[in-house]
Parts: sequence; C-alpha cells; structure tokens
Amino acid sequence: MLKPTLATLGILLLTASAGEASVRNFFSPAVEGSRIDSCLSGQKDCGKPAADAFCVKEGFTESILFQREAASSTRQLGSDAICEGETCMSFRRIKCVGPAETAELTQN
Repeated sequence: MLKPTLATLGILLLTASAGEASVRNFFSPAVEGSRIDSCLSGQKDCGKPAADAFCVKEGFTESILFQREAASSTRQLGSDAICEGETCMSFRRIKCVGPAETAELTQN
C-alpha cells in the first residue's frame, strides 16, 4: 500500500477546495474611489464584520483574512461616513471566499 506524501495531500486539498469556492485578495480595497474603513459604523463592528461586508458587496460570502493599516481618508460601508486624518484605519488587504459560480478563482 502506498503512503501519501504531504505534497500529494496538499494537491488533493487544493483540488477539492477549488471546486467548492473561489478566493480573491483585494489589496487597498476601495469603493467608489474611497478606501474602506475598518469599522462599519463609528467604532462599532470593526475588523471582520467590516471585511465581511466588503466581501459580500463584491459578490463573495465572507472574508477569511484581513490586514489593517492607517489611511488618511476612509469611508465606512455601514454608515457611509467619511474619516479624514491620522486616526483613520483602513484595510491593507482583504481575502474573500465565496461560491465558485459567483466569483472568479484567483490564486493570491
């Protein structure tokens, strides 16, 4: 009996996952020319809820990874409020996942 290697298992896992969902990275994500704020409204629903809202807006199911960074100007997806100045926090990257039929498969 052959023993599967880690590389073989990794390929099988990627093949199974690729058929079920699409993944896409968005770097410095923006909507209507404005960087996305890391909070949906005020200082509420920050991080994953805001990243999830962006992914849904782009046709994906949810975010599976996000990284934040300071930005000079951002727009909150939940309230449409604008933040300007040194205290604004945006996303450097959001990685979204969703059904294969609604999103283009990318490897990033």
